[in-house]
Amino acid sequence: MTLELAGLHYFDDRESANRSMAEKIASDLASAINERDKASLWVSGGSTPMDMYRKLSVANLPWRKVLISMVDERYVPPTDEASNERLIKENLLINGADVAEFVPFFQVTESPASNQQQLEATLREKVHGALDVVVLGMGNDGHTASLFPCAEEIEQVVSAENSDYTAVTHPRVAPHARLTLTLNRLLASRHIYLLLFGEDKLNTLKKAEQNGEEIDMPIRYFLRNQQPRLEIFWAP
Repeated sequence: MTLELAGLHYFDDRESANRSMAEKIASDLASAINERDKASLWVSGGSTPMDMYRKLSVANLPWRKVLISMVDERYVPPTDEASNERLIKENLLINGADVAEFVPFFQVTESPASNQQQLEATLREKVHGALDVVVLGMGNDGHTASLFPCAEEIEQVVSAENSDYTAVTHPRVAPHARLTLTLNRLLASRHIYLLLFGEDKLNTLKKAEQNGEEIDMPIRYFLRNQQPRLEIFWAP
């Protein structure tokens, strides 16, 4: 199936998609550093982007000027198999990128809510202006980051009035409470990427392109956003 969609780039194989996205992100980070003497990169977990992260980690960049953090995280310690932080440390914060400043989401607190409060304060101290580069993933239900349609907090997290960087969500279809960047902060980023593999994800994109409420498939917020345009890299 071929889907005609602005910003959708097809590749014959995953190696090519990973290499192309890594090169594009490295270029965006270099431009940000040239313009503002610093850059920020916000990444997703899951198995899909790990090879791309390894390729990005060897990019010839002044990594000490790059802040790396996350799009979302499960409320689990970094030793847990479900931890995005663990995957990012093992696959991105290596090679040249090991000197980048890393801001984890998970903190040892009494609850996800208190974790979110501490994280919010940290990001407000460290981040000024728009996020430079965001790497999203997408579930087959159309969720992205931890913007789950089934989460009771979803309306608040995607509200146009929400000025926070972060929020807590409790998806009914997945384990663990989540810490996530809010929709407003994500949509205001300078560059937004989505890496997808396989026909199932292409079918989900096709469904998301049809008429329907954004909140029912939150990836629609990004597909319908004009600036910045979502850049999608897909391979079989």
